[in-house]
Amino acid sequence: MKSITAFLLAACMMVAVGCDESAFDQEADAIRDATQQQAEDIRDASQNTAESIRDQAQQKAENIRDQAENAPEATEDAAEDRADMIEERGETKADQKESLGEKKADALEEAGENKADQLEEVEVE
Repeated sequence: MKSITAFLLAACMMVAVGCDESAFDQEADAIRDATQQQAEDIRDASQNTAESIRDQAQQKAENIRDQAENAPEATEDAAEDRADMIEERGETKADQKESLGEKKADALEEAGENKADQLEEVEVE
């Protein structure tokens, strides 16, 4: 019985010594992981929205071109200019959406990193 108790005590000590990370370090890692996942989700959502904006602008521009296909040349040129303008606006709007999403994701990651760093600085006595 004493040898079993001694063995269990030795095993517990080995486990305790083997645990280099404190609960604060583990929580800090969990915060980093969670904020990185949230940031990725924000980036993905903004990129998907931007792609949708581009697709809608492209479709609208193609519809304008198609409608003017058999029109007189001056009308067709004006429609082409309008379609190009719609595509450019769509691209600008999509780029802004992506940029905003990237900024939000970066800010979230930075806040998570700061919170995790603060937890790691806590000393367990």
